[in-house]
Amino acid sequence: MQDRSVMSMAKKKAAAKTRKVAAVKKKATKKKVAAKKAVARKPGAKKSGTKKPAAKKVPKKPPKGAAKPAKKKGVRRATMTTGIRTKKAGKKMGRSRIPTDAPLAVVFQNDLDAQEAFAFLGIHTIRELEEFPPDELVMRLTSPAKQTVGRIRKILAMNNRCLSDDEAFALEFQERLALKLR
Repeated sequence: MQDRSVMSMAKKKAAAKTRKVAAVKKKATKKKVAAKKAVARKPGAKKSGTKKPAAKKVPKKPPKGAAKPAKKKGVRRATMTTGIRTKKAGKKMGRSRIPTDAPLAVVFQNDLDAQEAFAFLGIHTIRELEEFPPDELVMRLTSPAKQTVGRIRKILAMNNRCLSDDEAFALEFQERLALKLR
């Protein structure tokens, strides 16, 4: 048994020696590299007060024989290149809570004015509604009212009547009408 312990001790000592030798070799190579750097410097060059800008580091290209990085499994090449999108500034709306083909009568069931407007415009689904900008909806809803008020003013003027504070329009319209009839 003592022979085994002596042998194991001898093995441990031998392993420790090899580690020490390897460490000494590493230190020696480091000293050689440092000495080479010192020799590479110009001995007569003086350091000036201004420092030169540091040289830009250029990433090293792998040698031609080197192995390429492994491709990810399950990722198609097409998705890696064509799926790239630029980020838009601002917040996103998020996922829609109602489908695009939902009837407007269901979505706006509590807003009777909106239902009347949709019926007047002939719009029945969210998809149809989303095609219009808000200004166009206002124009489409107000232009018939404006045209109706214009017709009312003209008919009143033809019958020598006018709306309140609208007498100037009635007189102008009667003059134009008289010129057309001549």
